[in-house]
Amino acid sequence: MKITAVKVFEVEGAPRSGQALYEIPRGGLAPYEVTPHRQVFTEVETDAGISGLCCGGSAEVGALGRSLIGEDPVRVEHIWERLYSQSYNRARNLGSLSVLDVALWDLIGKARGEPVYRLLGGPCRERIRAYAAMLGFSTEPEAAAERSLEQVEKGYTALKWYLPCGEGDGEEGLARNVALIRAVREAVGEEIDLMVDCILSGSSGNSLLYAIKLARRLEPYGPTWLEEPLNPEDLEAYVKLSRATSIPLAFGERLYTRWQFKQVLESGAATVIQPEPLATGGLTEMRRIAALAATYGVPLIPHANESCRSAIHLLFAHPNRICPLAEWGVKINHNVQAFCRDFYEPVNGYFELPPGPGCGYELDVEKVVRRRELVG
Repeated sequence: MKITAVKVFEVEGAPRSGQALYEIPRGGLAPYEVTPHRQVFTEVETDAGISGLCCGGSAEVGALGRSLIGEDPVRVEHIWERLYSQSYNRARNLGSLSVLDVALWDLIGKARGEPVYRLLGGPCRERIRAYAAMLGFSTEPEAAAERSLEQVEKGYTALKWYLPCGEGDGEEGLARNVALIRAVREAVGEEIDLMVDCILSGSSGNSLLYAIKLARRLEPYGPTWLEEPLNPEDLEAYVKLSRATSIPLAFGERLYTRWQFKQVLESGAATVIQPEPLATGGLTEMRRIAALAATYGVPLIPHANESCRSAIHLLFAHPNRICPLAEWGVKINHNVQAFCRDFYEPVNGYFELPPGPGCGYELDVEKVVRRRELVG
């Protein structure tokens, strides 16, 4: 079996009302309606008539993918090393490599008639606890409390809320952040895990002093972790913050490859690492990062909004102590999976074994109104 083509294409669907990602604009983000809905996919084709699909892509992915024509798609380690090593600006090409890698795993699974988690050595368990990531819901305390209770009633035992304000919003913004988390905690009680994400509040501009103040204000509400409170490259600041607060720190969605994560793990700053499969090197590199994290006893809980259907296979291939939790973007996944034949989501707060073969990506052509090839 040989690769014959790599196609990157945008599909457009009919306008869909009521699918606004953001209920109320926060942090400079305007609400948007997906009307009409558009999404990009990458497909790797072979001479055996079997193809692999991945959500995401660009003209750059297509250009890099052309160099794979004639390759055996099963040789994922060889392909990963070649694509990574041949690039002078490796960080620039890593996103493209990641998309191609996930598409290759999907292809191999389809060729063998098995879900990817089996190719990765799993399953290690029959279900994985999910946390409801509340991106896009109103952060007004009363509304957030109400939305949180709705998710708890659906079976979720863990929630993640996104702070609306950063350091530039001053003391008033800090008070708003605290009011949000206080309201959610009071609504759901102490038994529900509550994660706090700072990334939408401009956390790259936060100083260490502000991050410490924020963490100490949030400590009474027992967050399970504080996510991305600082610029991702400020590792020394993260180390100092970890020593100044009792709240565990989680970060890593903007870090790349095992080498950067090795530095994080050696520093001791992170209680949880959160690599993104579509940025850090695909499932091939995610396997290596998971093995590395296991040696340090630090759980890996991927950033997995757009990559939910591929990341979950990695989690099912690892035991609970290494990958104890999975992200579920409550709003965003209705957009990410809009063109899929099925809709994969947690049941009663848990992911069940994903359908195969491959990663489970399969487009429903009846939902596609228009298709446009992206040429790199």
